[in-house]
Amino acid sequence: MKSLSKQLAMENKLFLRNMDDLFWTIVFPLFFILLYGFIYKDMMWEDYGMRAIDYIMPGIIVMALMVTGIMSSATGFIEDRQKGIYRRLSVTPLKKYVIILSQIINRYMIMLIQTFIIMIIGVLLFNVSISGNYFLLLLVITLGAVCFLSIGFFLVTFVKNARAATPVCMIVFFMLLFLGGIFFPLNIMPDFLRVISNILPSTQLNDALRMVIIEGLGISSMYKELLITGGWIIVTLGLSIKFFKWE
Repeated sequence: MKSLSKQLAMENKLFLRNMDDLFWTIVFPLFFILLYGFIYKDMMWEDYGMRAIDYIMPGIIVMALMVTGIMSSATGFIEDRQKGIYRRLSVTPLKKYVIILSQIINRYMIMLIQTFIIMIIGVLLFNVSISGNYFLLLLVITLGAVCFLSIGFFLVTFVKNARAATPVCMIVFFMLLFLGGIFFPLNIMPDFLRVISNILPSTQLNDALRMVIIEGLGISSMYKELLITGGWIIVTLGLSIKFFKWE
C-alpha cells in the first residue's frame, strides 16, 4: 500500500509537469463546453425537447473521458515503454501491478476532475440542471472511465512504437467521437452508420449520461447502454490482459 501511494504521488507529479497532458485533458474539454455554450446559449432543439447545450454537455464529458483514457494513457504508456522505462523498473523491487494500478487511479482522478469542471461550467454559466441521482452519475462516469482505459490499454498491446501511437489513437478517438452522437443527433446519419454508432461505447455512455443529467432517469432505464458498455470493457480488458507486453 505504501509503494502504491508513493507511485501514485509520482504519477500525479509527472502529470502536472506535462504541459501537453494538462492541455488535452483539462483545457481541451473546457474549450469545447465554452465554445458550444456561447454558440448555442438558450437555443432549443425542439425535436428533442431540450436546449442544444443540454444535449451536448453529456457528450463533452464523454469526449473528455476518451481524451484521457485513450489519447493520453495509451500514447503516454507506449512512449515510456519505447524509452525502456518499464524495462528499467522491472529490475527494481517495484511490482508491475503497482505501476499499472497507480496509472489507472491517476487517470481516474483526472477524469473526475474533468467531469467536475465541465459540469460546474455547464451549471453556473449555461444553467444546465443536474436532474438525476448523483451516485448513479458517478457510476456511469466510472464505467465510462474503465471502458476507455480498457480500450487505451488494448491499443497498447498492439501498437509497438511511439511514432505509430498518435495516429492510431487519433483514428480510434475520432471514430468514437463523430460516430458517437456527441455533437449532433444520430438520426441525421445514414442508416449504415447508425447501425455502427449504436454499438459504440461512446454512443451508449452519451445516452446514459443524458438520461441521468438531463432527464433524471434511473438505472432501470439505461440497462441496455450499461450492458453494451460493460461488454466493451470485458472484451478489451480481456484482450489487453492476454496480449499485454512490457517491452
